[in-house]
Amino acid sequence: MTWFTDRFRVFTWPIEHPALTTTIAVVVVSVIAFALPRAKVDFSIEQLYPQDSKMAAEYKEHTRTYGADDTVFFAVRSGDPWAAEIATAEQEISNVAGVESTLSPFTMERLQNTKGVIETRPINASDDSPLIRGTVVALDESAGAIVVRVSETHNNHTGRDQLVTQVERILDRIPGEWHLAGMPIIRTAYVRLVLQDLMVLVPLSILTAGLFFILSFRDPRQVILGLVSITFGLLTSAAAYILAGGVLNTFSPAFFAVVIVVGTSDLIHLVHRFSDHINDHREPLDSEAVKQSARAAAREIGFSCLLTTATTAVGFLALAWTDLPTVQQFGLGAGTGVILTYLTTFLVVPPVLARIRPPSAAARRHAAEGGRFIQAVGRRVVAHRRAMIGLFAAVTVAMIVLGSQTTVAYRILADLTGSQAGESQLFMEEHMGAVLPMAVDIRVEGDAREPKTSKAIAELTDWLRNQPLVGHASSVTDVLSEAWSVLGDGSEPWPETREAAAQALFLSSLSQDDPVQHLMVDDGSRTRILLRIKDEGGDAMVALSDQIEREATHRLDPVGATARITGVAHVIQWINRTLTIQFAGSFVIALLLIGAAWTVVTRSLRRVTIALIPNVLPLLAVLAGLGALGVPLKPTTAMVFSIGLGIAVDDTIHFLTAYERHRAKHPCSSATDAVDHAYATAGRSMFDTSLVLIAGLMTLGASEFNGFLTLGGFTAWAVLAALLTDILLLGPLLVALDER
Repeated sequence: MTWFTDRFRVFTWPIEHPALTTTIAVVVVSVIAFALPRAKVDFSIEQLYPQDSKMAAEYKEHTRTYGADDTVFFAVRSGDPWAAEIATAEQEISNVAGVESTLSPFTMERLQNTKGVIETRPINASDDSPLIRGTVVALDESAGAIVVRVSETHNNHTGRDQLVTQVERILDRIPGEWHLAGMPIIRTAYVRLVLQDLMVLVPLSILTAGLFFILSFRDPRQVILGLVSITFGLLTSAAAYILAGGVLNTFSPAFFAVVIVVGTSDLIHLVHRFSDHINDHREPLDSEAVKQSARAAAREIGFSCLLTTATTAVGFLALAWTDLPTVQQFGLGAGTGVILTYLTTFLVVPPVLARIRPPSAAARRHAAEGGRFIQAVGRRVVAHRRAMIGLFAAVTVAMIVLGSQTTVAYRILADLTGSQAGESQLFMEEHMGAVLPMAVDIRVEGDAREPKTSKAIAELTDWLRNQPLVGHASSVTDVLSEAWSVLGDGSEPWPETREAAAQALFLSSLSQDDPVQHLMVDDGSRTRILLRIKDEGGDAMVALSDQIEREATHRLDPVGATARITGVAHVIQWINRTLTIQFAGSFVIALLLIGAAWTVVTRSLRRVTIALIPNVLPLLAVLAGLGALGVPLKPTTAMVFSIGLGIAVDDTIHFLTAYERHRAKHPCSSATDAVDHAYATAGRSMFDTSLVLIAGLMTLGASEFNGFLTLGGFTAWAVLAALLTDILLLGPLLVALDER
């Protein structure tokens, strides 16, 4: 390691070749300016699942047959379902570009038999069909709704956002308490919150880092340099991500958080080591002394940062192991971003440090005092190393107990809690049944209109309505029952032949919106039960799916029919459970790869053991925090482990590098002396870096998007736990094991 840092001068070439360095920086800025305007947004469900999976194939085939099930949303007005304002709003909404059709209590029609003449009529308060209640009229008649179907041409981020914006403006002008609900609304709300927060929270994080740079560096030039460096690294990583085909999606905030974390860490370690070498020179400082200090800092910190970059990048590149395209994209983007941030930091910072005036006396004095403070803490910790190791052993047991309480669950609407969109979805669940669409796709050997088959489907539909998680259910048998009550003479409660059923269903096409086209194929070989599911979390959804499969088998097997569960709600829960499991799996892979890499570098299993303990404990602290607070393990919390691993590894490597460097330069020194040196140098940088990161991550708490709140809060907790573990445990472990 010492041979590499002392003899391999690659880290100092930006200092020696300023013209080339400036040219490269200008080229990178040009690439950034070219790439950023070409960023694309893609929050579609299709880009979340593996395209070759069985679930994906079934969902695609289902949407090809019946049309997409995420194109319908509800404009619900609290109060009288037949209020004139609903009719006014529907008229205006129907004229909005991208609206394929609308339906309300004023336009929905039902069949009636007037003296032997079959005709349509508007619905009225006495109608209690499942096709009406929970659709355009609230289950308790406390609200009326306009059902809006979005055309396929506008079922994308840009078209959907424009359409929803126009609908919102219409409803703002029409009196009443209005609520917008449904998958198009949920997806639009997610995109708006994510994009809004990215525009606010990323600059806020950078400004927060700037404030802590002021407290840490105490030199305006270094503060400005720090802000320029992390911004440059962030923009470079974003540009590379965009040019590689990456899109802005749910994982983008985590991507930017990773880049800022790595950029801040490398920068603070580099500037602090530069200050240490400056303090080694006698006054007055000349330009050559400043340049020598910059060279020495770049060589020493360049190598340790190279190790931290490599291990952190491995942690994220391990996500390529997953089979979900978006996670692969996030892992490859974050891993590449970590590397690019490292390169830009060492491209920009060392040559600037070498050419600006040296830090002020006050800044140098502050740096020395900070080092002495952490050194004093380290000495006390090492002096009581047995007690510290015992304390951490007890804390570890407690964290394991708390972590065992963590559950794997995900509520789709949980991240919108507190927002206007989230409140509207809750209103929909309380008054209209539910929001999230799911379907039971039924394949029939003969014809679904055969009496035995249709009765079995009707019984299954009724059973579904009685399930607590099902807010609304409708099937072709509801249409058949209603049409037959008009067509029949009352002597037979159900069509006794397929032909009679076909005639009854044909009558439904007389209405403005024929429901059969959305429920059954023309030849009757396939039909479906449409469900809207309450958002009770992944475990409840899985349990319901299992119950449906058993009940469908029991009722449909005797009539030669089979059922498959599909739909957006089913797909999203499958994705989230898979994401959570695969994030955890990739974390284990990353930990093993990092351990193997550190074994190659140190050639010591003992050193690897010492290094891994402080890296595992902060992640165990996150798991314990989830269990203690009752927060489920879901994609946004599972990502904390990958990010936390990168942070913990960084601090540990910097501490161990300082420790090894001292022992190499002073072969006769003791482990206690080397640890003391590591506390005085790397320890101060670790402390300042952690404070900056905690403050920056906590700014995510300003978001209305709860996913950002959990991501920022638990990552900040991981940073704090990593700092405490490295400061209070790593030194005692090194002394306890190496003194022998």
